[in-house]
Amino acid sequence: MPRAEKQVPTVYFGKPGALFSLPWPVGDISKDYERQTYDFLTGSGNHQVSQLTAGSRLYGLKWAALHYDSYLKLEQFYTGANGSGPFVLLDPSVANLLPANASAGTGLYRNSTHFVTPTQPGGGQLTSNSDATFIHRTGGAASLKWTWGSAADSAPTLGITPLYRSWWGTPAIPNQPYIFSAWVRPDGVIDSSIQVSVRLRWLDSVGATISEVTSGNLTVTGWQRLSVSGTAPSNAFYVYPVWVAVGTSITTGGSLYIDEPLLEYGTTLNDWAPGTGVKPVQFMSLTDNAPFSALMRKDVQLQLRELSR
Repeated sequence: MPRAEKQVPTVYFGKPGALFSLPWPVGDISKDYERQTYDFLTGSGNHQVSQLTAGSRLYGLKWAALHYDSYLKLEQFYTGANGSGPFVLLDPSVANLLPANASAGTGLYRNSTHFVTPTQPGGGQLTSNSDATFIHRTGGAASLKWTWGSAADSAPTLGITPLYRSWWGTPAIPNQPYIFSAWVRPDGVIDSSIQVSVRLRWLDSVGATISEVTSGNLTVTGWQRLSVSGTAPSNAFYVYPVWVAVGTSITTGGSLYIDEPLLEYGTTLNDWAPGTGVKPVQFMSLTDNAPFSALMRKDVQLQLRELSR
């Protein structure tokens, strides 16, 4: 299924809960993904290439001209007038807002990195599954296995870890529609069916839930795609996607497998895409030229670097 066309005329920047929009840059947004790569020449004349597991994007944006009021919104962050950062860049061209390992169902690290460890003991345990029977993507490396070794809580919940230590979720654009989906299935041996829902929670500045939208509890017996969509409230700082199971539908020792988690802008449910996450960014440079008109800035160029947690 081809992906739905997205109209993305603006870029958002700032801090969670205080984002502002900028006009779409002239030309393209450069967003090179860089990770350290090493090329070793062996004694036999062959090459061995080694790469770090994760990397970082360097964003480049430029405008032929900006009104000074728009430019000042950037400059106040660049000069430190709004704190030293880091900050948020919300790139509307991103196909999956979830972190790489979570979006791949543990396929990057082969562990539960980027998933919030459920409350123990009744919340279940998380491991990486490599049995192709329980991987939905053709050729996929892994899926997430959520297992209950003891009696399940009434509503065991699984969430996604924010990519910055001071965030409570993914920074949200107020009044922006979002859609969250994932493929799930029970193990089929201990549990032939499990009831589960996917939800979008809108959080405030301290992580308290403002409101929530849910797919409703669905009984899954084989691979089934669950999805939920909703619009961020005007006072939302973060969007937090979660899975919530019905504890009474889970047998001790049973498992739920999760693959292809997808969080995206809009209301159209698209095919899965790998996630890049929303990471904090810091200024590398901001340059401009002052033309004769003092209310304009020309040839504005901005470079931002993604940071680690």
